[in-house]
Amino acid sequence: MKPAVNDRFAKDASTEEILTSVRTNGYAIVEDVLSHETVDALLEEMTPYIDATPFGPDAFAGQTTKRTGSLVARSETGRKLVTHPLCLSVARGLLNTSTEIQLSQTQLISAYPGSVKQKPHKDELIWDFFPFAVDHHVMCQFFWALTDFTEENGGTHVWPGTDPVAPADVKEEDAVPVRMRKGSVFIFNGKVVHGGGHNRTDKVRQGLIQSYCSGWVRQEENQYLVAPPELARTFDEELLKIIGYQQGCFAMGYAGDIEEPMDVLFGRKSETPIVPSAAASRAKNDTGREWATDVAERTV
Repeated sequence: MKPAVNDRFAKDASTEEILTSVRTNGYAIVEDVLSHETVDALLEEMTPYIDATPFGPDAFAGQTTKRTGSLVARSETGRKLVTHPLCLSVARGLLNTSTEIQLSQTQLISAYPGSVKQKPHKDELIWDFFPFAVDHHVMCQFFWALTDFTEENGGTHVWPGTDPVAPADVKEEDAVPVRMRKGSVFIFNGKVVHGGGHNRTDKVRQGLIQSYCSGWVRQEENQYLVAPPELARTFDEELLKIIGYQQGCFAMGYAGDIEEPMDVLFGRKSETPIVPSAAASRAKNDTGREWATDVAERTV
């Protein structure tokens, strides 16, 4: 199976070009986004935690694979990646039916020699296998290559155009291996069928998953335990919002006495109503816009 449209881009490609591939093929590869110095700094910061991470408990997680999380708390370089302009622009573009997006998961994957091929799957299954409509996206993911990804070292395999296809129905011969250089990124939605490959080399393959989701679904990784208030207060507000210290829509995720999470976090009093008039322009469909407008007018 071949991708229906171009699936590989230079780092200066437009958001719309990338989104066309993510919507049509289910994924896109953007080459050489990060410098080797940035990748090396990230690995240096995360190495003590990788060393302490146990191997996976089963074949799906990888019994010779380590999955190290809590990036926001553990890595200054990682925190910068969470708000990388490419990630935010593409994720917001794909998840454009949602008022806000948020970081769902960070996971640095270290596939050691012998790591076995993963069962084909869709990552959207994490929400209790809920059957989201095929044209409704709630997840956008970025898999950064921290080493070169090759077919030999088990780089991800993806089945282009399988958003509407069940994982059990794909054919092995239709899989496309994700080949990319260190510093490149594999961007994919939550619906496309994919799976990790078999590492047949004598070297560890490493990559970092950053997953974003709609503001109204639960995050896969509990970011409030990763970055509790005492740590979160040391972060800038852009990072705080993207890890979840904001409302997911006009009333999802408020805190305290129906207050904005950021105001509660910093102990300040907001003069902004919980349903601001701006909600009208941020609602993503006619029904929501009409409702938000009506409620906002009634609060003033």
